[in-house]
Amino acid sequence: MHVIGTAGHVDHGKSTLVHALTGIDPDRLAEEKAREMTIDLGFAWLTLDGEEVGVVDVPGHRDFIENMLAGVGGIDLALFVIAADEGVMPQTREHLAILNLLEIPRGVIALTKTDLIDDPEWLELVTLEVGEAVGRGAPALANAPIVPVSARTGAGLDALRMALSDSLRETPPAPDLGRPRLPIDRVFSLPGFGTIVTGTLLDGRLQVGDDVEVQPGGFAGRVRGLQTHKTKRDVALPGSRVAVNLAGIDREALRRGQVVVVPGALQPTTLLDCIYRHLPDADAPLGHNAEVRLFLGAAEVAARARVIGGEEIAPGVEGWLQLATAEPVAAVRGQHFILRRPSPGSTLGGGRVLNPRPGRRHRRFRPDALARFEALAHDAPDELLLDALARGGPLTPAAVLERAGISPDDGRAALDALLSAGEILAIGKQVMLPATWRELRARAAAELVRAHAESPLRPGLEREELRARLQLAPALFNALRDALLAEDAIVEESPFLRLPGHAVRLSAEQEAAAARLLGLLEAQGVNSPSVKECRAMVGDALYFALVDLGRLRPINEEVVYSTPVYNDLLARLRAYLQAHGAITAAEARDLLATSRKYAIALLEHLDELRLTRRVGDTRELVRPAEGRERAT
Repeated sequence: MHVIGTAGHVDHGKSTLVHALTGIDPDRLAEEKAREMTIDLGFAWLTLDGEEVGVVDVPGHRDFIENMLAGVGGIDLALFVIAADEGVMPQTREHLAILNLLEIPRGVIALTKTDLIDDPEWLELVTLEVGEAVGRGAPALANAPIVPVSARTGAGLDALRMALSDSLRETPPAPDLGRPRLPIDRVFSLPGFGTIVTGTLLDGRLQVGDDVEVQPGGFAGRVRGLQTHKTKRDVALPGSRVAVNLAGIDREALRRGQVVVVPGALQPTTLLDCIYRHLPDADAPLGHNAEVRLFLGAAEVAARARVIGGEEIAPGVEGWLQLATAEPVAAVRGQHFILRRPSPGSTLGGGRVLNPRPGRRHRRFRPDALARFEALAHDAPDELLLDALARGGPLTPAAVLERAGISPDDGRAALDALLSAGEILAIGKQVMLPATWRELRARAAAELVRAHAESPLRPGLEREELRARLQLAPALFNALRDALLAEDAIVEESPFLRLPGHAVRLSAEQEAAAARLLGLLEAQGVNSPSVKECRAMVGDALYFALVDLGRLRPINEEVVYSTPVYNDLLARLRAYLQAHGAITAAEARDLLATSRKYAIALLEHLDELRLTRRVGDTRELVRPAEGRERAT
């Protein structure tokens, strides 16, 4: 599907022409009708060569150029409108410059209001002037057809439709990269429907029922409904104008400039590495750290322009920028942007995002930073892969190729070469930079240091506890653990992991308290104090330390024994079972000279150890071969 966007000076007849072509009035606001000018974006559609084509009508007035910029980012073709009775005007040139900076590849020039021109020579002169202005301001549109037209009389409308059809026929459909992205240019709500957003769908398709999120903000929702040109759709295709009914997201949470994506596909950022071109007719260079207004997709935010590799970018010159935004934005690599002066408002230049999440501010004159910008600008696959991993990892090979925006066919060889050279490491099922691997190892060590400091009476962290702290997938964690064990960086004493120098050392006071507790447990034997009483005697920290050290053996939440008592009780029960093959609770009670409470707790513990199995009120001995069979 395709989208046409209008452009041109105020009052040159853009909205009137759209109405004449489509039968739809794009001026939806009462104020627009009162002032007879477009203030905000308007939308319409028409059929060309059997295809429904969306039309975005943008304001031409200088005061509303920010709204214009929100609408032209996702268009395939510019319908550039110039009034025959006025010719080229200031906003004509500014709109041409914007289209050039956004690299809009195709266009059709509509020379409107020809019904007001009686002199053919005047029309010819205006046509020549327009051709020259377009060639200077937007070279990509230099060969665009110029079609004289009158929206009032209808003259030239058929020729204009044909020119639009011919241009769109040469325009490839929007690619489906499998990562849908909808920059929001309008937000509203309707009774019975809730939150609705509109925009031009890029990079993939949306389907009713899809889980989505809105960035910046991270608002999670679901696609309740889709419309294209006021027709319900189950699936919206890339390149189409789409209205999305969102479930689960409050209308008040949304604004123009946010982006609808699939969960996890896009992370907000406040730093953008960019290639930038300063307009040739700019009245001054763009200096380092200049305050600018950034227009990215449908978003408008304040930013600082950090010039990389110099102190300024002169008019007509291309250079490197790192944009530091005042608030988070959602961007993708290759996305075009425009910079404007905050006050007085004027277009400065524009460019493309090279790295949407550099992660840190660059030192402006470092050779490696400049080399990275150069590589990113020339789409070197290896640099794109390294850059993708620098923005976050570890990742699966498929995920890093997708993040880098490289097809598997183009990227697999580069990925293999980086792996062979050791610039990327394969750990488990994921790949990462060596620096990321070093960071993971350092994080694991740091977590153990922290655990030892917080809980000096614990032998270490259990494997699953450390994995949870590091938030790693099991395969990656196991690979990390194995590597650290092989290097003697950690010690494993099942189920604990610890640093080599760590050992539980009780103070004299703690040893005395432990001795008192253990002495009491030895004295009372099978009829031990409860777990609650034991914890109260020595405190939780010392109690669990004694458990970890194997000096206490809790058998359930209420019953605990010293290790010698525990071993003695188990030996006596095993001997009875070996002799008789089974035991009841009453027999266990009598054998151990205890109460039913302790007898039942011990028998249930035998079941847990798979030494016995319960049959009615009896525990039967599990023979070794039978135990192995049951264990499997």
